Amino acid sequence: MILFDFFGTLVTYEPDRSRLPYPATHEVARSLGYRGDHDRFAVEWHAASTALEVATAESMVEYSMTDAAVAFAGHCDLTIGPDDAVRLGASYLDEWRAHVRPVEGAAAMLHRLAGSCRLGVLSNTHDPHMVPSMLDAMGVADTMSLVVLSVDHGLRKPHQSIYARCLHELAVRPDEVLFVGDSLDADYDGPRRAGMHARLIASGPVAGVPDAHRLQSVLDVESVVTGDRPRADR
Repeated sequence: MILFDFFGTLVTYEPDRSRLPYPATHEVARSLGYRGDHDRFAVEWHAASTALEVATAESMVEYSMTDAAVAFAGHCDLTIGPDDAVRLGASYLDEWRAHVRPVEGAAAMLHRLAGSCRLGVLSNTHDPHMVPSMLDAMGVADTMSLVVLSVDHGLRKPHQSIYARCLHELAVRPDEVLFVGDSLDADYDGPRRAGMHARLIASGPVAGVPDAHRLQSVLDVESVVTGDRPRADR
């Protein structure tokens, strides 16, 4: 069984939200009373979201895009209603998603792996629909035995309950699972604490991660499965 992280693993994205354009969302914000220009909007949304990320890193309680919109409004002293927050958050997500791209070759690899392994996705995300819809757009939704998202679970990786949920739903032992992702805490240390095998996508050495456990790309997992199956040392 192989569990994949999604963002930064199967797809690439721009981690600095403030660098991307959000013209439609800026217009929605202006219709709700926001007076800043687009660049200021991008910076202020990023600041509000970063504050949410800091709080979430401590509590591990996942937030939604609606929560992000509410946080932005509070940051800007903007009064908005619940429906406005949903609309604002959804618009921002649509524009951010436009810059997410599948890793070239990942879909073909997943189809090859699905011939001999069960596959699944465990991802931290703020929206319940984006990951499933992107898996569908990549043509790989039917290769997945499981898709678990932090926004649905309520708690994000590396909270141990989210790995335990996957193991329970898959009805497998931890040592039967290989986790692959690009985050040290969420995709390597967290799964290993849960008893899983893990490989970390990293371009260079990472403290505490043996070189044999590092992948240059998610595409390298195929050689791990076919030529270097996980050993008991995890």
